[in-house]
Amino acid sequence: MIAFLADAFVKTTVLLVLAAVATVFLRRSPASLRHFVWTLACGGALALPLASALLPNWRVAGWPRLDVPAAINAEQIARIPETTAQPPAPRSPASVSAAVVPEQRSVLPSTVDTAPVRWRLTTDWTALVLPVWLTGVGAILILLAVGMARVTWLDRVTRPVEDESWLILVEELSVELGLHRHVRVLQAKGPAMPMTWGIRRPAILLPAEADTWTTERRRDVLLHELAHVKRHDFLIQLVARVACAVYWFHPLVWLAATRLREERERACDDHVLRAGATPSAYAAHLLEIARGLRAARATSLATVAMARPAQLATRLIDVLDAGRCRDTLSARAALPAWLAAIAVVVLLAAAAPRVAEPAPVSRSVDTLPRLPAPALIARRASYAKRTVVTDSLRGCSGETRHSHTSTSIENDDVSISFTLGNCTIKLSSVGKFQFNDDFTDIASVSNGGQVVVEVDYGARDRRLTFRRGSGGSVERIYKVDGDVRPYDADAKSWFAETITYMFRRTGYMAEARARWILDHKGIQGLIDEFGELSGDYTRRIYYQAAVESGKLDPAGYERLVTLAGQTIDSDYELAEFLIVVAKTQPLTERMQAGFVTAAKSLSSDYERHRVLTAALSRPGLTPAIEAGMLDAASGISSDYELATLLIEVNEARPIDEAVRPAFFRAANSLQSDYEHRRVLSAVVKKTGTPPAMLGDVLNSAKTISSDYELAELLIEVGGSYVLDDALRPVFFTAANTLNSDYEHGRTLLSVVERGEVAPPVALAVLESAKGIASDHELSELLLAVISKVRMDDTIRAAVRADAAAISSQYDRGRVFEALSRD
Repeated sequence: MIAFLADAFVKTTVLLVLAAVATVFLRRSPASLRHFVWTLACGGALALPLASALLPNWRVAGWPRLDVPAAINAEQIARIPETTAQPPAPRSPASVSAAVVPEQRSVLPSTVDTAPVRWRLTTDWTALVLPVWLTGVGAILILLAVGMARVTWLDRVTRPVEDESWLILVEELSVELGLHRHVRVLQAKGPAMPMTWGIRRPAILLPAEADTWTTERRRDVLLHELAHVKRHDFLIQLVARVACAVYWFHPLVWLAATRLREERERACDDHVLRAGATPSAYAAHLLEIARGLRAARATSLATVAMARPAQLATRLIDVLDAGRCRDTLSARAALPAWLAAIAVVVLLAAAAPRVAEPAPVSRSVDTLPRLPAPALIARRASYAKRTVVTDSLRGCSGETRHSHTSTSIENDDVSISFTLGNCTIKLSSVGKFQFNDDFTDIASVSNGGQVVVEVDYGARDRRLTFRRGSGGSVERIYKVDGDVRPYDADAKSWFAETITYMFRRTGYMAEARARWILDHKGIQGLIDEFGELSGDYTRRIYYQAAVESGKLDPAGYERLVTLAGQTIDSDYELAEFLIVVAKTQPLTERMQAGFVTAAKSLSSDYERHRVLTAALSRPGLTPAIEAGMLDAASGISSDYELATLLIEVNEARPIDEAVRPAFFRAANSLQSDYEHRRVLSAVVKKTGTPPAMLGDVLNSAKTISSDYELAELLIEVGGSYVLDDALRPVFFTAANTLNSDYEHGRTLLSVVERGEVAPPVALAVLESAKGIASDHELSELLLAVISKVRMDDTIRAAVRADAAAISSQYDRGRVFEALSRD
């Protein structure tokens, strides 16, 4: 963390110094241009850390290295006297994160090592950097939040101005400034500094005494505040506050925020003076407002106030300076500043030191025995040999802030680049080329084509160029640090190691290389390769090759599915692999646990839907496996994706007793009433749906809160199925939950109009009709019952009882008249 903050400090310092230099050269320019420069500087300071994490390294000679520990040479810390003792066998040093400091001891002139050098651990104070930084950030953001809360409260309790003269003046000045947003004008109950706030709904606050102001002062104050709104100064101030929070330890950021605020007020003063205000009168207004009115400290943190006493002296001088340029910032003037700011931020974000990683040195030593002079010399020689940084990718293990991989293949041209520790590896080709059989060398290059492989190790580099030579052979040009070297065994070994790592890291030629491994090393050779792979795409291709080979036993498929769920982070790549497994291999009960676990790890609802659809479409699934897949589907948060999956499952296979609980658990997890109804409707419409399944549908329907969606479902059930003794109670229980009289009546009407209605069903309809409060809806339903149902004394009495509850004489008379004719 300390390296990250130090890097941000250095880059932000460079950025702000450049901004300060620019404003010095622009001191004769309008204040609006200088304000824009400081705005870009504060925004650029916030963008730098993110850009540094995303952009590739641009190594700059002389750039300070902030993330590499210094190597410790034991000979510089403790003098080793000559002895005649033989060196002991080497020991494996333990890695520690603390600093290493030698203890003092006396040197005994003996041939026996009786007092070895020992080391002690000191406290790693860098661990405190992150909490200290977060504490500073949190403190400043809390103050900003308090200010925003104060403004929100003020916005709610302050009454809007109702005086038409103020409102007309605001509209006129908005048109004059070209301001198209509606601006609210609020008036405090007491003294208040004129100020503005808000982004979507900007507001201007005026003091209670503003009604006594002259027309000239009203115009000047409103012009100043409307200029803030037009220039989006409130939003820019928030950006500057956040920059101060992130860089609270950086004095230049606070200075930049101060300069931003000063230039902002000058730019708005220029707006007022350019609109025709008299400089002397405007200066008098500023002075009187600053003397008589104050902004609360908490409010001033989150608003744009008109006049702060601390800035007033220089502002008055600038207002009265008739020679100042008071132009507005045009798009033509802003464009070069934008382009310059983007270029500076990109270059600073990508800047990194061009130095080699220090040789790996043990940071923890238990004892260092005395050695005689000859042995000491030999020890030093072997020590030097061990610490030489070899040009091997194994020497690129240093940590880096950036991890960048890019692959571009267009026609026959290939460009691959990636970072590994402090190294950058690149392959670029023009024209066709082919690798040899074992993918460790290039066998052919087309006419006019070439392949270049290069590795930048920081302090040195290697480059190998392949071209078509005479007679169709491949010509190799091998360079180390720009010097041509022979392409010997060492060079061949370097290239084979580099290209093999590139295959494993980027997935380039993954399908062909996986097939070659299977053909020449067998399935075990491919499994051994798994541990060397990195990157989700690469792993997916090699895992998929193992699955499609058909050479794994059932336990092997189970382990591979589990491995994929643990090592592939990309939802798309993992989903593609699981779909291949589902389509090519039987999902046995042993494989189910790993498959379901891997499917549940998919955070993308779309990808989980794709995987489970492929799995559930396989024939021969046991009820236990199908139920497990549906339980995994319950984790899909998108109602659309889950509903679509459940509909596909319902259409593809019967939902039997063992699977039904998991199916309806998933259906009941749907939050959308529309999607819930869509799933249940699909079950209702499916031919051959058993009564028990329909009962589960109606029980699930009780959780639908939309009257329309519930009514649509009940109409489908009531219009298609006989409401027997099993279905009738749950159907009318669901119908009675309808709050809308229209939907309730529509639902019961669908049962009556279906055809011949059994007396128990008719009585249930009439009992449910008692919950309809609308006279019209109830009368229409009763008229349908009278005309469609075969009446007996019991049904006739129930109709009379329902009709008696109708308060409208007209509707009640219609029912009794129809009843008398029947």
